[in-house]
Amino acid sequence: MRPAERVRAPVAVPPVDPAVASAAAANYSNYSAPSSAAEPAPPHGFASSAATGARLAPSADEAPLPFRRPRRNPAKRWTIIAASAAALMLTATAGLAYFGLPSWAQGIGLPGMVAEPDLVIELPPNQDHRELADGTIYFAASGVIINPTDREQRVPPILAELRDGQGTIVYSWTIKPPVRMLPPNEKVNFSEAKLDIPRRATQLTVSWALPKS
Repeated sequence: MRPAERVRAPVAVPPVDPAVASAAAANYSNYSAPSSAAEPAPPHGFASSAATGARLAPSADEAPLPFRRPRRNPAKRWTIIAASAAALMLTATAGLAYFGLPSWAQGIGLPGMVAEPDLVIELPPNQDHRELADGTIYFAASGVIINPTDREQRVPPILAELRDGQGTIVYSWTIKPPVRMLPPNEKVNFSEAKLDIPRRATQLTVSWALPKS
């Protein structure tokens, strides 16, 4: 036995007033869809994706610069080196002018900015020149250094030279100055002996042992 089939009753449609239908058609024909340009603004506190992207992406001016090493300035470096060398030369020149050349420089004859001092060397008429018991010749060079000026003078080393009867130099040596600086109107004695000098040496001459120019 088949189940009973459902029977759908027809739905009655009420009649439509012609005047109402005409007014609805007129309203439908005058309706226009809203424009996309009139989209409502987003709620306050929210930004659109385009605006947010423009804000987060840094501009070319705000982008960080790549790391670069600072460029060296060769001209500035050489200027500093030249200034340091000039200061060192001035210091050395002042030291030579005040203290004079060291003994090792005087021995090899290095030139220096040393002028002859305003000093006087006086030698006694007779020097201690004799032969010792063992046959060795003994000679003691002695004298006095005088500062006749009114200012302090630097005392350089003394060059002692022994000559024979014809005036030929047969022996020489340098005597260390007894003082470095000699006050004005003062004097100081010096003396230094040598052994095993040539027998023909008979005369002593002295001068300042200044560097050769």
